Amino acid sequence: MRKKTGLIILAMMFTAAMLFATGVDDQAESMEGSDMPFKGQTLTISMWGYNMDLLEKNIIVPFEEKYGVEIVTETGNNSDRFTKMVARKDKPLIDIALFAGAWAYKAMDEGIIKPYNPSLLKNLDSIMDSAKDPLGSNYAVGYTIQHLGLFYRTDKVNEITSWKDLSRDDLAGYLTIPKITTTYGPSLIYMLSKAWTGDFYNTDVGWNKLEELVPSLVTAYSRSSELNTLVLQEEVYAAPYASFAWGGIKNSGLPVKSVIPKEGLVGSFSMVSIGAGTKQEELAHLYIDHLLSYDVQLSEAMDLVDSPVHNDVVLPPEIAENLTYGDDLLGQLNFFSHEEMAANQEEWIDRWNAIFSE
Repeated sequence: MRKKTGLIILAMMFTAAMLFATGVDDQAESMEGSDMPFKGQTLTISMWGYNMDLLEKNIIVPFEEKYGVEIVTETGNNSDRFTKMVARKDKPLIDIALFAGAWAYKAMDEGIIKPYNPSLLKNLDSIMDSAKDPLGSNYAVGYTIQHLGLFYRTDKVNEITSWKDLSRDDLAGYLTIPKITTTYGPSLIYMLSKAWTGDFYNTDVGWNKLEELVPSLVTAYSRSSELNTLVLQEEVYAAPYASFAWGGIKNSGLPVKSVIPKEGLVGSFSMVSIGAGTKQEELAHLYIDHLLSYDVQLSEAMDLVDSPVHNDVVLPPEIAENLTYGDDLLGQLNFFSHEEMAANQEEWIDRWNAIFSE
């Protein structure tokens, strides 16, 4: 009798334990559902693929884990991604688009991006004022600031102090420049014009100086990863470089030095926008806010990927010297009109192609 009673008690205890466990699971599922309203959804982002391992670590994976979503990326340079988005304009796939320079303006003009809602971005007030609306009408946020500068091999060539130095004989055969279709390609024309005439907009002289440079070039690069390879293979001793690529160049282990030429640097923002056809507008705003957050901005800066626009990010000197950071450097930046560059783009691409086809 006692044995039977004991079995009954054990059965009752087991049933109670199962009911309790089920209740806990139901409660956890309910809490998870309230904390992760976007769980299982997908956000598609058009972006650059440079430093992708660090972008995954600092931005993508933390966002996926926080919101229980999957991020799908479509990577490539500005030109290729812009063309794809325009071609799919009637059946858009992109929720978030990252562009820079004239390409961001063209994306706005083409109608493949839409304005963001400032009230949905809690971190917007924490970033530098000039990054909040670089295109106007809230079409984009500058989530990182960057610059085009010059670097050289200290063991191979003499010190570089000016954009005019790119024409020196000791660089011939060991020089590369960004293509005209890249973010900074058009800016090179402005800087050459400034160096040789004192006027950014005397661009006929800039174009003439570009044409004179062609015999000295190893190649013209279309991606920063291509520049990194040329440096590692010791084919290039000097070049204009985008600041987000400096970490890779410096980590080559070669004796390289970045300089601020006496004419200054080119400044720009990499911009994030909402795809015009997105069905994930709320989630898209959360992603933009994530990019602007203190934690992401600090992590990207410490890994020498992106320079911060968040006003509260303070960097140690050994990190700061490698980025677009600090009042002294920021005061050397020259910004050029996105609208003007977009208006000139077709003519300047034709002019570039004519020079390089000779």
